[in-house]
Amino acid sequence: MHLTLIGMSGTGKSHWSKKMEILGYRRYSCDELIAERLGEEFEKTGKATHSMAKWMGQPYSKGYHEAEAMYLELESAVIAQICDDLENATQKDIPVVVDTTGSLIYLQETILKRLRNLTRTVLLNLPIDKHEELFETYLQDPKPVIWNGKYLPCEGENPQKALSRCFGELLVYRNKRYALMSDLELDYTFHHSPETTVEDLLEFVGISLKQ
Repeated sequence: MHLTLIGMSGTGKSHWSKKMEILGYRRYSCDELIAERLGEEFEKTGKATHSMAKWMGQPYSKGYHEAEAMYLELESAVIAQICDDLENATQKDIPVVVDTTGSLIYLQETILKRLRNLTRTVLLNLPIDKHEELFETYLQDPKPVIWNGKYLPCEGENPQKALSRCFGELLVYRNKRYALMSDLELDYTFHHSPETTVEDLLEFVGISLKQ
């Protein structure tokens, strides 16, 4: 069974997909694939040594909206390529895990439906009481975030305060969208527990390694 892990950046998608890779899964990291496609663009703009997060900037940064649009365009191309690979795979018995970005939900419904038809979509849940913790992690270790118009500062509001408030609202909005497109949802206490093994997780989604 092929799996697609969805959820906000920082919920553990890369952690679990790497553990699945050790077990023999073919892993697709959408962030890494997007970064590869951005390589030439980085060279053109002289930003080859910068991370994607620094390249994209914050929603109030100059050039952010252009970078956001380019990122989503490349993300769509990456998902389409993954779907092509799955449909044309010669070795059908090799399981695949797709480690998606948090912005997957913004892609066109046609490409999302195609991915869902080829994989089982598993949501790594993030409860609301963990939102502040995730924001602090985001500040310490920035990742590219697609705001898609959800950064809406109030008049005279400090940018940092607005970022914190809007980040929480963004998470609430995204969690609803993630839930709508998931086939299965993993509780935070399960997928973040140090006692949960990759075998436990796979068994929970319906995959037995004992077969």
